[in-house]
Amino acid sequence: MNPNELTRTSPFLMRLNAYLAERFPLPSHICMVIIYFLANQFLAQVLGNPVAPLRIGWFTLLGTVFLFCIFFHLRVFDEHKDYADDCRNYPNRILSRNLITLTHLKILGAIAILLELVCAAMSGWSAVVAVTATIFFSWVLLHEFFVRDWLRAHFIIYAIAHMLIMPMMTATIFSFTMQRPFWEAPWLFWAYAAADFFAFANWEISRKIKLPEDEIAGVSSYSKEFGMFTAGAIVLGLRILNTLLAWMVGVYLHLGLFYYAGLIILFIVTCFGLLRFRLNPTRKTAKNLEAYGGGYIILFYFVLAAELFRIHGVTFGGSF
Repeated sequence: MNPNELTRTSPFLMRLNAYLAERFPLPSHICMVIIYFLANQFLAQVLGNPVAPLRIGWFTLLGTVFLFCIFFHLRVFDEHKDYADDCRNYPNRILSRNLITLTHLKILGAIAILLELVCAAMSGWSAVVAVTATIFFSWVLLHEFFVRDWLRAHFIIYAIAHMLIMPMMTATIFSFTMQRPFWEAPWLFWAYAAADFFAFANWEISRKIKLPEDEIAGVSSYSKEFGMFTAGAIVLGLRILNTLLAWMVGVYLHLGLFYYAGLIILFIVTCFGLLRFRLNPTRKTAKNLEAYGGGYIILFYFVLAAELFRIHGVTFGGSF
């Protein structure tokens, strides 16, 4: 059914599906979560025991369920945090039309957090510590560090502060995989976590670059903050940092041609998207920046996971 045809009397699952399609598309999130977890899991295993084959076990399933749930609960927190502004600026969204309510999302978010804690408890105390710290940080984000007005007046600090959840989520993968506290992760793992951070920051900025006629009064965007082309240059700078860090990780791990070729191709493709936007700034080329950034994230993790799999092989079952 067309989402515009839905009413409050439509079946709940139909309304929920429309909400998810609009704000939390399941296929792309499931794909991203699986490859994100595997890439960082394989990296943790290689750094911890480079001569052993990679292993996929129950900790992999528990970790991916946790990761999916926390992405969803972050979406729920964002909906609560931005509800008043979104109702004013995006009145046609499913949530703004009360087809799905904040109460519905609060219940679903609570279930997601409960699942996160259950997955952590089944994985050991190290995972419990990492997951608890990440959930607590997400709660602080919900309250915008208790300086909401100041933070929103400083858009760049606001954006960076919210993106800090990504290294914390990467840290939980180390604990799920190695059954060790995240502060024991080697420096090379944190270097790749920084590459993660820049990859997600690239996507976050890319999706908030708009043409002047598409800007909405009262809604912040990077193009409004910096100008369209300066925001595009920042996206390119983040991609360079992301690629250099990933390249450095590959050098230290003695990865092969497939890995480096993948990084080069991904870099060229995303630069092509930026060049198209720079030469022909239209609504379509601006929107494509988000697609390039999102697609990059999935393929970026795939390149690392596939190369580590090729070199080390994989076994199934058990814990690390």
